This record gives sequence, C-alpha cells and structure tokens, in this order.
Amino acid sequence: MCDGFFYRGKNVAVIGNGEYALHEAGALTEIAASVTILSNGEEKKIDVPENIHFSDKKIRKITGDEKVREIVFEDDSTLSIDGIFVAVGIAGSTALAKKLGVITEGNNIAVDDNMATNIPGLYCAGDCTGGLLQVSKSVYDGAKAGTEMVKFLRNNKK
Repeated sequence: MCDGFFYRGKNVAVIGNGEYALHEAGALTEIAASVTILSNGEEKKIDVPENIHFSDKKIRKITGDEKVREIVFEDDSTLSIDGIFVAVGIAGSTALAKKLGVITEGNNIAVDDNMATNIPGLYCAGDCTGGLLQVSKSVYDGAKAGTEMVKFLRNNKK
C-alpha cells in the first residue's frame, strides 16, 4: 500500500469484492481511521473482519473538488471519504505455474533473490510472487528477472 500513508487517520474505501480487496483493506486498517470495502452492487464474496466495514450498495458517483470527498450511492445515501483504493480482481494466479511443476507458497510462486523459480530458466516477477502488491515492486521484480534471464541464457548457450 504505497499511498496508504497519505491517509493516516482518515476514512478510506476499497472498491472490490475479493481476496485482493480484503488484503488491501487489511493493510489500510493499520493506517486509516476507518476502512470500507465497496462491492458496487455485488453480493459479498468474502469474510470481512469486524474492523472493516462493507457495503454492497451500487455507486452512483464520487464527488469532491480537488480531492475525493463523498461517495453517493444509487439509493441516495452517502459515505464521507478521504481516499479510494481500487482492488478489483485477483492479485495473481498460480494455476499455470503449478501445472509446470513450479513450487508455490500459498497463492504465490516461490522465487529466490534473483526471481528464479525451482525450474531452471523460469523466472517470475510481480504480484504472483507475493509481498507488496504494488506497481513499483512489480517493475523492479520484472527488471531483476529480465536481467537474470539474460545471464541464464548467455551461460546456457548450446
């Protein structure tokens, strides 16, 4: 949650309705005054702890001048908010990796410090490896994996 610190002591919302949204909301509870997961009209698919609010109301609009201030729902109710985080979908999938025989740890692909998996020449980067689910980390991981792949290919020419 690289932007979370901007919302210390503030009210935030996470738009989503899966494990990814729950993960992001959980991280924000350490920083924000209150965290609400908004499923935008979808039925709840996750078990939400008591310290996180949940709403399945459909969002009509988000208001504010230079900053987000309020979410207006289809039923005309509102939620005062200081920030919104979007966490729709899943953070990563290991189905293909498992089929290839790659070692996984929970829902993450296991890699070493060079982003290498247990299969020689196969590298992974980004959200599928776990840790911080942030673009900046994924970019770094990708650059590292790419560099290590080039080294591997140069050292294993036939």
